[in-house]
Amino acid sequence: MTKKALIVLIVIMSITLPGFFGCNKKEEFMQWKTSHWEKIKDGYIDAIVIDSKDSDVIYVVDVYKTKEHGLQANKVWKSEDGGDHLKEDPTKKIEDIDRMYTLSIHGESDIFANPSNPKVLLKQLPSTSPFNERSEDGGNSWEKVLGGFLIVPKNPVIVYCFDDLGGISFSLDFGKTWKRISLPPLTCPNFILAVNKKDPNIFYVFGLNGLFKRVEGKGDYEYYPIGDSLNTSYIYIDPQNPNSLYAVSHSYNSFTSFKSSDYGKTWEKVGDFYFNSLHPDIRIKVVMTKTTPPSQKLYVSLDNGKSWKLSDLDIDKNGIYSVSIGGEGVIYADTCNGLFRSKDKGLRWSQITNFREDYWEVTDGNSCFNSKVLVSPDEPNTIYWATEFLKSTDGGKTWQEMDIIQHSKRIHGSAIAIDPHNHNLVYLGITGTEDIEPLSPEESAKQGIYRSNDAGKNWEKIGLDGYRVSSIVVSPTTGIIYAGTFFNGLFRSKDSGKSWERITLDNDTHLSVSSLTIDTKNNIVYIGVLGGGIFKIKDKE
Repeated sequence: MTKKALIVLIVIMSITLPGFFGCNKKEEFMQWKTSHWEKIKDGYIDAIVIDSKDSDVIYVVDVYKTKEHGLQANKVWKSEDGGDHLKEDPTKKIEDIDRMYTLSIHGESDIFANPSNPKVLLKQLPSTSPFNERSEDGGNSWEKVLGGFLIVPKNPVIVYCFDDLGGISFSLDFGKTWKRISLPPLTCPNFILAVNKKDPNIFYVFGLNGLFKRVEGKGDYEYYPIGDSLNTSYIYIDPQNPNSLYAVSHSYNSFTSFKSSDYGKTWEKVGDFYFNSLHPDIRIKVVMTKTTPPSQKLYVSLDNGKSWKLSDLDIDKNGIYSVSIGGEGVIYADTCNGLFRSKDKGLRWSQITNFREDYWEVTDGNSCFNSKVLVSPDEPNTIYWATEFLKSTDGGKTWQEMDIIQHSKRIHGSAIAIDPHNHNLVYLGITGTEDIEPLSPEESAKQGIYRSNDAGKNWEKIGLDGYRVSSIVVSPTTGIIYAGTFFNGLFRSKDSGKSWERITLDNDTHLSVSSLTIDTKNNIVYIGVLGGGIFKIKDKE
């Protein structure tokens, strides 16, 4: 089979239909049911076919990766219980499964008829088109509807559509109206969607990260999705009103801000810009021009969005991976070409000298992590740049390398936090990039969380060996250290990093944590995930 190029995305999917979620109305944390994804096979998955006669029977093709030839078909696996158990099936040929898979995805036609009203049609347009089409008169006239790849079960209760930006939508009226699917806490880069056509509520996601199935779970937490959000990269608590939260969804060069007035239960979109409630006068957005060819421009508002001014940061050349605001409105932007600083709240930027040519490249979820640049809370001229293991004590004029590990092109800092009661205690997370090939055992072992007792001069590894740490926060109330990881869930330490325990959220050990924030007044830990949602747990011993 000629393998199609997979879409490089950070996508997490769920279906927030009536009855899928149940949550208590009291301000209590109790057993709470929700849908989540369960990983049922590791490795690279190329195809999955659900038997049309028995939906419990599925066939899976996995692949292996080589430097010379990329992804190559490997084995066929079979499950007779909906994917809960898989065993190799040597009787099935890979090309047969691939053929069935292609047919199941693309179907026999690009026009779908509503079984309850055959005059209502949906037309799948080529991927180059920004729209699909829908007709209510048997095809005599057509109107534009949501663009993307359509999945239409034979007896549709739900019609799905996913686009090349990572959006997943569903329709209950055969494409007339669409609702964006709120995304659950599981990252699935390079995904394809497979739907059980007999029961459209059951479906699978697969790609380069493995095979996943939506199942039910419960736990001592709450989870609230954020509609239209791909990633919850930043969470800010209103300093004047802790029941008000702001969440920023960030993907490379794209910001969308949301607000909740009820501790995260419900959300409304504020706008397509970066917003921080600690600095409410500053808003930052990236705008695509209508020129030919199109160009990206960075705009800044200093009056709550009433007016916007063009910034001089070249977005087309540099991009933005993360934003950090320090004292007096000094802003730091971590980009693909290094670190930039603005002293006038984002209007004019200067590049901080790079120390290495092999600079950080965005891979997987690393563009969505929010804590790679940290300004000391009591010393605004003290800045930690986790990405390149650098520290400045003069506002970025000069930098000193932090001696953490031997430098590697594929190992970088990905998260950093300061103990709120002892600013000499600094915690730093390290992750590796696997965009070209898997990490070597030596490189993988360097991943984890490190601690400095002397403000970054000396470091020791304190745990989470091999885990790609994505976010860190230290509770001012309990002293607990919370560490989120990319694709391996959330951990905490109650003894300053001597030991770590996993916090199980939704029985899902593969969620990706992109941001952590603590409401000290109400002892709530907010956990933002890649996929656009927030978990809430109690911060308690």
